[in-house]
Amino acid sequence: MSTLIYGLGESGVAAIRALLDRGEPVTAADANDSDGLRETLKKLGVEGRLGAGPEALEGAGRVVVSPGIRPRDAVLLAAGERGIPVLSEVALGLELLGPGVRTIAVTGTNGKTTVVDMIRTILEKAGIPHAVAGNSWRAMTGCLDEIQRAGLLVLEVSSFQLHYMNEPGFEVAALLNARPDHLNWHASFEEYVADKLRVFEGQGHDDLALVSAVDPVGRDAADEFAAEALVVGEGDTEIRDGRLFLRGAEIASEDEMRFAGVHNHENALFAAAAAEWVGASLEDIRAGLLGYRLKPHRMEIVAERGGVLFVDDSKATNPAAVAATLSSFYRPVILILGGSEKHTDFAEVLPLLDRCRAVVCQGEAGPRIFDYLRERWDGAVIVTSELSEAVEEADRLARSGDVVLLSPGCASFDQFPGYEERGRAFTRYVSGEFVAGHVSERRG
Repeated sequence: MSTLIYGLGESGVAAIRALLDRGEPVTAADANDSDGLRETLKKLGVEGRLGAGPEALEGAGRVVVSPGIRPRDAVLLAAGERGIPVLSEVALGLELLGPGVRTIAVTGTNGKTTVVDMIRTILEKAGIPHAVAGNSWRAMTGCLDEIQRAGLLVLEVSSFQLHYMNEPGFEVAALLNARPDHLNWHASFEEYVADKLRVFEGQGHDDLALVSAVDPVGRDAADEFAAEALVVGEGDTEIRDGRLFLRGAEIASEDEMRFAGVHNHENALFAAAAAEWVGASLEDIRAGLLGYRLKPHRMEIVAERGGVLFVDDSKATNPAAVAATLSSFYRPVILILGGSEKHTDFAEVLPLLDRCRAVVCQGEAGPRIFDYLRERWDGAVIVTSELSEAVEEADRLARSGDVVLLSPGCASFDQFPGYEERGRAFTRYVSGEFVAGHVSERRG
């Protein structure tokens, strides 16, 4: 029986190559059909079906699914009905690695890429060999040899990947937070939470589980963990009087670090705890965090003009991330919200809108967000069709001392391939490279 790789994106292609390298029988399928996909199959030299439906399961002993494919997909539903196991590309990678590799796994609605990057920076300072893979980085099955040589994997893992994973048994597992997100993929928020908590399954007494004191999901689950549970934000691991403490030892003060925001300082404590567990000293942790800069599109200042700061927070693809970003500003904000529709609730943002001079809603989700805010907030709300128009409106509304903030709370796929492209477009539009669009509509 062969393994069916379903989805020919980066992770699917990496999984095919990893299995071929091991001489295992592989077939491939994708629900789409294009010249590019045909060329991909030709280069891989595997049997494949494009525009595939349940017939692709013929002869398959298991299915490895790409993270973007929803569980309600016809092929996956048919696999379930026929008792064919489905696993994620990360689960396949763990299987192919086998025992002997230590793993730090980080998940959460917000902050997981930042925490993994902070861990990476600390481990580099400490001279501890490691490899980084997963969600926002690179496909795990594409770097298995490197991971084996390093002996330590730092893994960013999403709810999509955890959904099809059973008892992973990570040495260090971190759940940063769990907020309503990806409800167009998961059947419910309860299912989303259950998938996030899978990161702790299979841990033993010699492992470490990290959760946040301000996240009810992780905090409530901590008493049930088999691993040692460390709650970030209480006891000896917390931010106190403007200083960061790890197990009672001071790491640094908030003023010393090159990044701001309570949520980012909490991220730093998660990274510190994980890095210490695998051998980094307090001196290494301090050096790594003091030298750390946030990755692009995360509260990144892209311009200052006429006393107005323009900030790219395109990575904020859900309302909880928007709320965390708004809490970090004490200047008046012109907030740009919207993008592709995920049907999420913006209730978390409402208490922080008193920091906003205006909100500009844009994109596919713009009209819904506009109507939601107008019913619940007395401030100025504007709706536009596209991001370029939203930037024009925000620029017009801003006064010296304000922040024009792109923190959309939505995915980008209505206008851009990803949040990075959206952030780069925002920077272009701020510089005046606007594209033709519809005249914005001021309502209410």
